This record gives sequence, structure tokens and C-alpha cells, in this order.
Amino acid sequence: MRTDKNLLRVLNEKRVLTEAFNRGTISRSQISKNIGLNKVTVSDVVANLIEKGYLIEQGQGDSTHNGGRKPTILTFNRDLGYIITMDWGYDYLVIAAARLTGELLIEEGIEIRGLSFDAVLKVITDWIADYDRATPPHLPLLGIVIAVHGIVHHNQVTFSPFIDLGGVDIARVLEETFTVPVRLQNEANLAAVYERDFERRREDESLVCISIHKGIGAGIIIHGKLYTGRHGEAGEIGHTVVYNQAFFANGQTTTIESICSEAAIVDHVRDRLGDSTITRDRVIALYQAGDPVVEKELARFCRYIANVIYNITVALDPRRVMINSGLIAKLPPLLTQIRKDLPSLTAEATEIDLVDDVRHCVLLGGCAMLTHDLLNIESGQLTFGTQENGAGGAARELN
Repeated sequence: MRTDKNLLRVLNEKRVLTEAFNRGTISRSQISKNIGLNKVTVSDVVANLIEKGYLIEQGQGDSTHNGGRKPTILTFNRDLGYIITMDWGYDYLVIAAARLTGELLIEEGIEIRGLSFDAVLKVITDWIADYDRATPPHLPLLGIVIAVHGIVHHNQVTFSPFIDLGGVDIARVLEETFTVPVRLQNEANLAAVYERDFERRREDESLVCISIHKGIGAGIIIHGKLYTGRHGEAGEIGHTVVYNQAFFANGQTTTIESICSEAAIVDHVRDRLGDSTITRDRVIALYQAGDPVVEKELARFCRYIANVIYNITVALDPRRVMINSGLIAKLPPLLTQIRKDLPSLTAEATEIDLVDDVRHCVLLGGCAMLTHDLLNIESGQLTFGTQENGAGGAARELN
């Protein structure tokens, strides 16, 4: 009986905390009304959450139309602590600190081209240590999350074309160094978590977020839950084989990301123009200037991406497909062209759109994932980015 009561108390705490987090500011009586718990139980749970530091009282709200005592307003404690969230790419590291509500406190982009794993690990540990020393004691470090461009299974990187860990368990190393939980996750998966938790439309919806960078990956949300497969390999669509003439002639395999990733597009333009110094920014400038070679290459890119999306929609039938691409964010006409090129089996087309915050979606997705873990609340139950809880604020740049 005591075990049942303890379980019920834990469940009630989760319900109350979730409601307070998602609403931003709320009274005890409104929590009681919203989740169907009696006022005495809610008051008891709130008192316990205040004692633990999760909730704080923010003053009095307005009285009802009938008069009476003004309610005391509760809010989630934004100063409970902070998270370090980072995106570890091929030649860059973006590292940031954020409140549990998703408000970015600071971020920095660091070039790591040519650095060894040990050197990058030192960059990470030094950055975290420096920031933690400069942070007031009342805002402690609560956890670390790393987005990896590769396959993650059981919190370890099992495959990455860009990062050679040399057999090092980076999560364990950082946990021992900073004595906080450390989570690793695929970059595209965290972009999908961002879409679910910051830009959500419906709690039970299914969506796919396609990340197009040096490679191509897809984060998959099914009925509100992140799906990664048996070995963390779900969504590795960039490795899909194209059955082209080379394959049938001599068995040579070509993958999707070798044709239509951002890196592949830059390579194609370099070959066509005979200029090995061309960068993505130069490709963008040439397209905007109406260069016919670049226009042709990007039209080809749009057709391929449209077919990638079509294959996903007939396999998973998601409610919407989101695209996380800096190239498309810089060139909005490409999204229009992709929509035009997209085949459809039925009259009800799948919603295709660009991620709202391409720059921060992976960082914020990592923050959302770890916040769920730290608060022990089931994945997908928390809503971030609302005006009330102040999430998603602009970050300061480190000098």
C-alpha cells in the first residue's frame, strides 16, 4: 500500500510540474482545474516542488470577476541550473549553455578542422570549465548533451564518418570530469526533437526532420516519440543506395548524400566551373546572380530532395516533413521548387516546410531532450519556446 501511495505521489508531482512548466505562469487553483486533482493534493505537491527548488512563487495574480482573494502565481524555476548543449560537426563545434526552459545563455562556434579527438575533447572540457567558473553559484551545471553526425546507440557513437573517437567513451569521460549526466544523440534526431517540443502542433503527431549538411540524415517522430531503431540506425537515409547505370553496369554503389548533400552540391559546382576554391557561400552568391551552371545544379538538387521526401512519405506517411538546411534557409526559392517537384500518391499532400530556427534547432533539441531526463518527465510531454516560460531567447556571443 505504501508503495502504491509513493507511486501516486510521484505521478502527481510529474503532472503538476509538467503543467507549471508548460503554462509558464499558473496558480494552484488553475493547476487543480486543468489536471483534475483536488486543491488539497495540488497544494501539497506544490509545496514539495517549491522545497525541491523546481517551482517558485512569483507574486499575486488578478482576482476573479466575483472578487475574493488574489491567487498566488507559480512559475518554473528558470534558475534551477543550466545545460551545456553542443553540435559536433565535421569541421566545427558549436557549444552553448542554456536554461532548462530552452533559453540560450551563451553560444560559440569553434573551428576544429584538422584537430585530433583529444584536442577537441580538451576544447570542450576547457570551455565548460571556464563557463562554469564564470557562472554564479546559484546556477549550477546540471548536464551535458552532444549532437553527433553519426549513429548513436546506448549513449555511445557506433559510427561517424567525421569523428574518430579511438574507442574512447566520451560520455563517461565527461561524466567523470564534471559529475553530471552526459547524453549523446544523432544530430538529425535532435532537430526532430526540436520540431516536436518547440514547434509542436499536436502531441501525437508523426513527423520527419531531414537534415542536409555534409551528409543527410532524418530524425523520425512517430506518435510523438523519437524512433531510432534497434541499433540507432533509423533515419540514416543519406546511405540509401541509388540504383543507377553504374550500379547495374559494374555494381558500383552511389548513395543519396554523395549526390544531393550540401557538400556534394559544392563539389558538383566546383567540377562544373573548374574552381576548387568555391564554397557554399559562393554557390549561394552565384545562384542569386543567376549563374546558369549553379541554377542547373540546384534544380537537380531540388529534384533529388523532392524524391527523397517522397520515399519517406510513402514509407512512413508522416503528417509533416521538415527540412534543416542552411543552404535552403539562405535560398528560399529552393523550398518552393522542392514542393513543386514532390510527387504525391493522394490528394492530401504532406506538409513540407523549413525548420524555423536552422541555426539553433540542434542545440535546442538537445536541451529539450536532456530537460525531460533531468526532470524525469516522459519524452514529449514538455512544451518549450512559449512566450510565458521565456525559452529560445537570443544568445550572447563569446569573444
